[in-house]
Amino acid sequence: MPARVLVFCRKSVAGLTPAMLVDELRNADLMTLAECLDLPGGESAAVKAMWKYFRLEEDDPRDIDGIELHWHKQHRPIQVRRGPPIPGELEELREGLDKLKSKGAKRVRKHLEETVEVIEFEMGIPGSLDLAATISEVLAFFVAERGDGIVLFYNREFAAPDDRGATILKR
Repeated sequence: MPARVLVFCRKSVAGLTPAMLVDELRNADLMTLAECLDLPGGESAAVKAMWKYFRLEEDDPRDIDGIELHWHKQHRPIQVRRGPPIPGELEELREGLDKLKSKGAKRVRKHLEETVEVIEFEMGIPGSLDLAATISEVLAFFVAERGDGIVLFYNREFAAPDDRGATILKR
């Protein structure tokens, strides 16, 4: 069973390239961001190992849809998909939100109604407990900034790039 980080964008990110994602990863402070993970050997060793095994497989160098980010010798790669919402996907997410009156629920509900594109970062569950969590977080917020998006982490909590440390809504 996979773990997923989803970005719901109000504008398309069709202009993002795989190279742009790699640049964002190279510029991110992965060691600091990974401090919250209990990584064997620590975050410094994990990040060094990640770059040792890092490679990108792409179908089209002009599109992030279909890329695979290999980051570990044993964990499955992070697979990225970009496209319009799957029929029923947004309606399913909105179920139950109508009953909630919080500011966060209203924000998420409105955002989902305006979503034109969904970007999915899919990884194995063991990877989601390892550095893949940090990699997908960095890339999801990068995508969200460019696509006026919000991020859903592991079908549990929504967050936005304007305040990365705050949760908009927990499911």
